[in-house]
Amino acid sequence: MLLTTKTLENSMSTQLQNLNLKYLKDIENAVNSSLERIRLHPFIVKGYSKDLTQEQVIRWILCAGRESKSFPKIIENMIEQTDNPSVAKILQENLNDEYGNGNPEHAHFMHYLHLLDNIKVNRQVFDDYQEKVGIKLALSLAYNISTQESQGVALGYMLVNEGMTCITYSSVKSAFAPYYPDIKTPFFDIHIEVDEHHVDELYKAAKHIGEVHLSDILFGVSIGERGMAVLLDEALGIFDHYSEIPS
Repeated sequence: MLLTTKTLENSMSTQLQNLNLKYLKDIENAVNSSLERIRLHPFIVKGYSKDLTQEQVIRWILCAGRESKSFPKIIENMIEQTDNPSVAKILQENLNDEYGNGNPEHAHFMHYLHLLDNIKVNRQVFDDYQEKVGIKLALSLAYNISTQESQGVALGYMLVNEGMTCITYSSVKSAFAPYYPDIKTPFFDIHIEVDEHHVDELYKAAKHIGEVHLSDILFGVSIGERGMAVLLDEALGIFDHYSEIPS
C-alpha cells in the first residue's frame, strides 16, 4: 500500500507526540517519587499530625523565608542561562509573581515577614537568624544550579521546589493552627495556588527544551529533593547539637 505524503506526516506527528508523552511522563514520575519521599520526612509527618513544636514552626518560617528572599535572584540567573524564548517567558512570569507583579508589598518574600508580624515575632529575629548547614546547603545548591549551562538541571530543580509547596505548606498550616488559633491568614493557600500554576508552566518549559535534556532534568529533580530535605532537617532541629564539627 502506498502511503500519501499526508499519511506519512500524520504518522510522524503521532510518533513525535508519543515521544513527548513518554518524555514528560518520565519527568512526572521522577518528580512524584521525590515528592512522595518528601511527604514522608519527619517534619512533614509531624506537621500534619500537629506534633511540631512552636519553635519548629517558627524556624520553618525563618528558613523558608530565607529561601524566598533568594529565589528571585535564582530565577534571574536561570533566565540568563536559557537560550529558549518560551522557557525565558515562563521563568519571567514566575519571577514577576515572586516580585508581586509590580506591588512590592505582595512580593512572596514579604509574605513571610507579614506572617511573622501576625504572630508577633519581631522582624529582627528573621534578620538575626543564624543559618545552619541545612539552609546554607539548600541555598548553595539553588544558586549553583541556577548558573549551570544545562537548562535541564535547573528545570528539574524547580519542578521539585515548586511542586513540594502543596505538601510543605499544608503540613505547616496544620501545625500552625493550634498555636495561633485566632490568626486567619491566606498565606498558606495563596502560595499553594500560585505554585501549582508554576508547576504546570514548568512542565511546558520541559516540553519546549525537549527530551535531549531528560537526564539533566532527572538529575535536577534529585538535587531539588536534597535541597528541600536539608531545609526541612534544619527546621526540625537536626543541626542543633553541634555548632562546630570536631576536626
